[in-house]
Amino acid sequence: MPTQDLRAAEYALGTLDAEERSALEREAALDPGTAGRIRAWECRLAPLMAAVPPVTPPPRVREALLRALPDASGGGRDQLRHLRRQVRRWQVAAAGSGLLAAGLALFVAVGLPRSPAGGRYFAVVQAGGALPALVVRVDTRTGLAQVRPVGADAPAGRSLELWYVGADGAKPLGLVGAAPSQVRLPQGTAPDGVIAVSVEPPGGSPSGQPTGPVIYTGKLIAD
Repeated sequence: MPTQDLRAAEYALGTLDAEERSALEREAALDPGTAGRIRAWECRLAPLMAAVPPVTPPPRVREALLRALPDASGGGRDQLRHLRRQVRRWQVAAAGSGLLAAGLALFVAVGLPRSPAGGRYFAVVQAGGALPALVVRVDTRTGLAQVRPVGADAPAGRSLELWYVGADGAKPLGLVGAAPSQVRLPQGTAPDGVIAVSVEPPGGSPSGQPTGPVIYTGKLIAD
């Protein structure tokens, strides 16, 4: 991934420090290309908000925002624009925990091979808003999926198995290892499906269907 795109992605995720963020905002004010890259990443990551459970912020957050509200002066309007940009980034990056953003930042930083345009989806596979276990990138045109483990943890003496769950039920995709892998998608893979991970005996399910608890899930989102 080009350095400029990576910086824009990290800005949208909220992982830049204050100095780096301010420098990029100054650059975006002068360079339409930088501003466009930031907007593109904010739009691309916005659907992830739907995958994170809502969390009511503590009262101190509201109090801090009220104290930060600007007056009607020109400087206040500049502060208001900055605050709105901050809110948009918080909506994408934090959405209650910040852990999802951390996992996605790792994914953006290391990258996965990108497939041709069209038919591309990805899923952040996790348990209830916790740190992502896997990031799965699906290409329905090639029939392949790229799987990158982030925080998947198999119980002792057990295996983790990856599944595509669609209208026809669960179909196995393979075991989850410690290293990135590529798996072939089953016929009939549709963008409204779900990627799931179950705990299975060593070597995987003996029946071709999940036999143990499903501990991670993630909905496919257009890439």
